[in-house]
Amino acid sequence: MNGARQPATRRTEDALVYLPHKPVVEYRRGQLIYDESQPSNGIYLVVRGRVKTSVPTEDGSQTVIEIFAAEDFFGESGLLNLQHRGESATALENTALMSWSTAEIEEQVDRQPKLGVALIQTLVERCLDFEERLQSFALDKTPERIMRALLRFAHRFGSRGEDGAVRIPPMTHQLISEYVGTSREIVTFQMNRLRQDGFISYSRRGIEVRVEALADHLRRITEPQLWRIAGGGEVAGQPGMPPR
Repeated sequence: MNGARQPATRRTEDALVYLPHKPVVEYRRGQLIYDESQPSNGIYLVVRGRVKTSVPTEDGSQTVIEIFAAEDFFGESGLLNLQHRGESATALENTALMSWSTAEIEEQVDRQPKLGVALIQTLVERCLDFEERLQSFALDKTPERIMRALLRFAHRFGSRGEDGAVRIPPMTHQLISEYVGTSREIVTFQMNRLRQDGFISYSRRGIEVRVEALADHLRRITEPQLWRIAGGGEVAGQPGMPPR
């Protein structure tokens, strides 16, 4: 795996072209959009702001499934009409959403079959992203998972500044810890380390990532690990190092 997946470019259909315009609903920062007691009954579109979806773990903490920003769809579990859903969605900041019920989506797909194609393409892209994250959980140590998360956030939400760094909107260490599956204290330690090494800087206004430098650093760390996993053995007296 390289540093981070580039923004998806596989989609050929745009679901918004086939969906009717709906009233925008405002949510305050921290406000619950849906949860297990009041589950999603369709899909949502982020018009403005950011939303996190998460599921509870056995120890009572939360695991963040994904973070969504403007023009992202979420809540697709509502289309499945499942009896038990543990997923919840929360506004990370003041957020504006549109939503369509399952019945509205089904009716619109009957009228515009390309809407169904567009939604399937969106879900396929999301499954590929989840596969990449699962590989990272299986193969990477916590520092590498944090670096991959920062690179992914930079590609998805970031804007490049005049100095070449990519600025990500503010994210708490607690949110990052729930996304990568570790404690807030470990995230704080690793973020401080990355800042000291010059790969990132951060404040209340956001996180600035030196994307190219961080991706190169991550690649140097992970390539020897992947070589060992692939059975590279010992080369030139160094366990698991690839031949020069």
